[in-house]
Amino acid sequence: MSALLPEIPDLFAHLERLWAQIPPGRVTTYGDVADALGDRVAARWVGHVAMHHDHAAACPCHRLVRADGQLGLYVAGTAETKARRLRAEGVAVRAGAVDLAPWRFDQFQSDRPLEALRQAQESLAKKAILRGRRNVPKRIGGVDVSYAANGDAVAAYVLVETESGAVVWSTTLRRPVRFPYITSYLAFRELPVLLELVESVRTAGRGCDVLLVDGTGALHPRRGGIAMHLGVLADQATIGLTKKLLCGRVDRADMTPGEPRPVWLGDEPLGVAVRATSGSRRPLFVSPGHRADVPLAKAVVLATLRGRRLPEPLYWADRLSRAAARR
Repeated sequence: MSALLPEIPDLFAHLERLWAQIPPGRVTTYGDVADALGDRVAARWVGHVAMHHDHAAACPCHRLVRADGQLGLYVAGTAETKARRLRAEGVAVRAGAVDLAPWRFDQFQSDRPLEALRQAQESLAKKAILRGRRNVPKRIGGVDVSYAANGDAVAAYVLVETESGAVVWSTTLRRPVRFPYITSYLAFRELPVLLELVESVRTAGRGCDVLLVDGTGALHPRRGGIAMHLGVLADQATIGLTKKLLCGRVDRADMTPGEPRPVWLGDEPLGVAVRATSGSRRPLFVSPGHRADVPLAKAVVLATLRGRRLPEPLYWADRLSRAAARR
């Protein structure tokens, strides 16, 4: 993708290697495995894979339990099926749970791939420029990614006329996905297709001065959301927008439609919350990604809100990517 980022790891292969290290007669938690991957935030994904992977008779996934020792679900049967397998290996199971103290295994050998990605995010965030133009451009782009039934990513780009909200041009790109969805690591899932899409847009002569991205910018635990990644790697002014607040704090009481309020991360106002319409109680969360600041991010979003839940560039990119994913 770029010399600025490490190679995107095959997390599924890493997970299988970690599972294989759990010896018979021991158990580990989803969080322990996530720690071995490099970030406990991946525990939910580990649990999801445990319930949906291609299971075989020799698979050690029955040795994965919840943080409190509860057995949890089992891909090959009921919790009692899981309990029987553990008991056959000598693990004491009582009332559907394991006492972790005597049975826990957490001495994994791992190169902690998520830790490397986290360090890459922190390094890349230092290259982001949180300042930019003063005026809202006449045309603004938007990108969004949807997923097809086979798991392919379908990215859409829409170029919109700011004053009228009219769609000027659009295109889509479909590519396989190698990386799972893990909170705060979205960039590594969607960047490959988005970088290729931006390059194709430029080749077609349909680039934009400012690009709205469905994802976070500076409002990220490491100040390095996908809007920042895409902006720095593509040398493109970007603004991130999400429907959920990944981090930070904002006063949401009695917000009126179109009213922007600062979102604070630590002691810095790194974004704004905007209630899009009178019918939408939940605000949108906007932050600069690259070559933009908070005032520009706020101005661009307010200029492109036209009575819908999303600004026009993202509204149309969302519809286009979903339609293309269904085909």
